Amino acid sequence: MEELDVIEAAREIPHPVTIVTVGDIDSGVVNGMTAAWVSRVSRDPPLVMVSISPERFTWELIQRYREFVLNIISTDVVRDAVDVFGSLSGRDVDKFRVSGRRFRRGLVVKAPVLEDALVVLECVVEKFVEAGDHYIVVGRVVKAYRNKLGKPTVLLKGSIRVVGEEVYRLG
Repeated sequence: MEELDVIEAAREIPHPVTIVTVGDIDSGVVNGMTAAWVSRVSRDPPLVMVSISPERFTWELIQRYREFVLNIISTDVVRDAVDVFGSLSGRDVDKFRVSGRRFRRGLVVKAPVLEDALVVLECVVEKFVEAGDHYIVVGRVVKAYRNKLGKPTVLLKGSIRVVGEEVYRLG
């Protein structure tokens, strides 16, 4: 047995790489941030969660508008996910303009949807749960769809990877 630092051990948990988009396109207030601490919570009702630091501009907007979009991304969006949406603050810059990423209004929510996303989950906030130095935002998925085909990305051991080979099929 090899004892591990708890932070290093947590890097062994694969996380989907997403861009969470928030705001209200109709009022012109939009933002996005890269998030990997994302998961399904419930099948019925369909709930997902994302963990967000209260220091983020995204946190401010998600509280104000109470809806968000989980944009599941592929490798063609990774550089912007890291260098723009994961590194810059929406308080200081328009991340969509800096990245050149196109977006449109959600089909149900007013938050922006990345046109380059593989899969889109439009959500309305069900609840906020304080969890250490972050808040868990639980959202009800009110619309889900595929924009294009591709392989989703995951964060594992400090690097972004594509989902790989199937080793077992459920059901």
